[in-house]
Amino acid sequence: MTHGVALLADVTGRDLIIALARPGDTPGEHRVLPGATSRELEASLKAVLAELGPNELVGAAVSAAGPEIEGAVTLTNTGMSVSLTWLRHVLRTPRVYLVNDFTACAMGAPKVAEAKLSVIHPGKAARNGAIAVLGPDIGLGVAGLAPLRGDGWLAVPSEGGHMDFCPVEAREAPIFSAVRARRGDVSAERLLSKEGLSDIHCALVGDGNPLAAPENDNVVIDRARAGDAQAREAISIFSGLLGGFAGDMALLFAARGGVFLNSPLLEAIDELLDLEAFARRYRAKGRMSSYLADLPVFRMPGRPALLGLSSLFTPSDMRHAASEVKFLDC
Repeated sequence: MTHGVALLADVTGRDLIIALARPGDTPGEHRVLPGATSRELEASLKAVLAELGPNELVGAAVSAAGPEIEGAVTLTNTGMSVSLTWLRHVLRTPRVYLVNDFTACAMGAPKVAEAKLSVIHPGKAARNGAIAVLGPDIGLGVAGLAPLRGDGWLAVPSEGGHMDFCPVEAREAPIFSAVRARRGDVSAERLLSKEGLSDIHCALVGDGNPLAAPENDNVVIDRARAGDAQAREAISIFSGLLGGFAGDMALLFAARGGVFLNSPLLEAIDELLDLEAFARRYRAKGRMSSYLADLPVFRMPGRPALLGLSSLFTPSDMRHAASEVKFLDC
């Protein structure tokens, strides 16, 4: 008997991004459902299951914003835990995959049509070269993708967004001091995130006062789009820091296949991204500057994490419904 669809879901810590796809096919339109708590997440998953016919589900692949450790992910920014055991109970099937969100994003990068990519830094991507994928949003996701011999890819999970970070240009130094005073530490994620953009802007307008109240990142972007000089400077500093970090990750993963950026925050910033500041910091790597000079950086639109999750299923998975699966080595 042939059965229908795989459930693909990305748990962001605020929402549940979910889509359905026939195994072997790319997902169609995604939906955004409540998912900030375990109760909301369970209710949303069950609501989608209720729309499916008997034995229509063949399995599920779920990504979540945190490190996957022994079959569970604790979301870095909320503390909510998602485990394989819990997902199998809610979805009523043992055929469930659970991965880090940017591991899924990396898996999806080769599936994004080249025509949909926008160039942030020009260059020539090496065929079958390793790829680095990153994106600042609620946090700072990082992952790599290494080519396998013959065909296919190996996803390389990473928590690189929590690496120590330091200023390089003079205008960055007071920003780092202000963020350290406010947050207590300065990891890359502290600056390259929604909260980070707000803190960079606050450091500029509040003259480094750690008690000044940051504006919401959407407010900062709106002000920059309206021509506010300090908001534009905040985005310019953010752009430079992002370029520097992207260059670091390109070196870390030897990403001759390119660096891919993806996040709703970057989509919101859009044309305000300071490409000159990004490129300047991206290439400023001393003796390795020439390595990065022709290494491209692309921005991916949409939800490549769902594309990546879809690759965990093949048409052969349609031979059995989820309810018929008795044993599975996950």
